[in-house]
Amino acid sequence: MAYYKLFLISLFISSALTACGQVNNSIKNENNTLNSKQMQDETILKPVKTLIEAMKAENAELIRAQFSETATQAYGADGIMKTAAETKKWIESDIIERQGKVANPEFTVISKNEVVVKGQYSSRGYTNKANFLFTVENGLITSWRMRY
Repeated sequence: MAYYKLFLISLFISSALTACGQVNNSIKNENNTLNSKQMQDETILKPVKTLIEAMKAENAELIRAQFSETATQAYGADGIMKTAAETKKWIESDIIERQGKVANPEFTVISKNEVVVKGQYSSRGYTNKANFLFTVENGLITSWRMRY
């Protein structure tokens, strides 16, 4: 009978310790998943946030540096994307030369490579609510859709 009680106590303690270990592993897995998502979000957000800050500082070189060589741009949700060459000219004429800025920017990661920026956009002679959809690949902006 004494062995039976020892066996039951050992079994209970073993089960309790195993359950504790599983809870801790579960918590660790959740934390790893959250950390991975946060890192992914920060990676995607970095060029977009840098662009918005560079626009605010009117730093043309830093603005240009956030875009891939093949970046495209369009107006409207269904607008046709400009070619890479047209987009480079547009960045110069409409963003850099006209000192485009976003006041009170709000950043939202909506997929593994898309970021939405909302706020108040203004440039010399123009203002409108910002609703920009950016696509980011390999740490650079590959498209900018201005969804007014």
